Amino acid sequence: MSELLDNEAAKPNPALQSLAGLIGTWTTIGTHPLVPGTTFHGRTSFVWIAGGAFLTKMCYLSLAFNSIFVIMFLGLFYSYVRLRLNIQIPIVLLALVFVALQVDALGNFFRMYGRQFGPMQYDEFAHTTVQVLVSPIIVWLTGRVLQQLGYRLPLRLSAFFAATIVFSLSAVYEIIELWDEIYFGGHRIWGAYDTATDLQWDLCGIIVGTLFSCIMLRDTRDQLVPH
Repeated sequence: MSELLDNEAAKPNPALQSLAGLIGTWTTIGTHPLVPGTTFHGRTSFVWIAGGAFLTKMCYLSLAFNSIFVIMFLGLFYSYVRLRLNIQIPIVLLALVFVALQVDALGNFFRMYGRQFGPMQYDEFAHTTVQVLVSPIIVWLTGRVLQQLGYRLPLRLSAFFAATIVFSLSAVYEIIELWDEIYFGGHRIWGAYDTATDLQWDLCGIIVGTLFSCIMLRDTRDQLVPH
């Protein structure tokens, strides 16, 4: 039945034929009020999917714009946590988050999503790698916040709580993708197993990232568990 439905849906959409001239990759330039005097370069691609049933627009911002935006975001996050919670996040943990976000930015810029990347798809690689790189800051923050609340937990237990938080957030993101697909006409789910596959690689990355965090942060155990 699913194969029949797929075949019925994969037909050119006559209502979109007037937009056929957009098919291809276009170079774009623009400015941003937060960075006056700077011109950002990017690319926008229009492609048919499902045999012409849908037209997808994919924007690829310049790596410079992505890098500046990520640095500004991390700077604001660092300042908020320090001023609001009186917690000073180690720069090395913020650097790992920066690298994680660049993995996604590079995939978009070079149009790697949907392509093979070594033994796996780039989407699978990104889901795994991002979780590995962001896990240390989540583990560290979880331990520090619990410490401020008066709970004295060992690093491994703090890491377990952090892992469940990260996986829960990943599941929420997949639910948002589902809602976008069902209620807002988004085209972000490409197959019956897309959500399950994403969560599978998220879980792999979280497990590896949590173990990596325990090794990386064991020297700061005294910061997580006051004696």
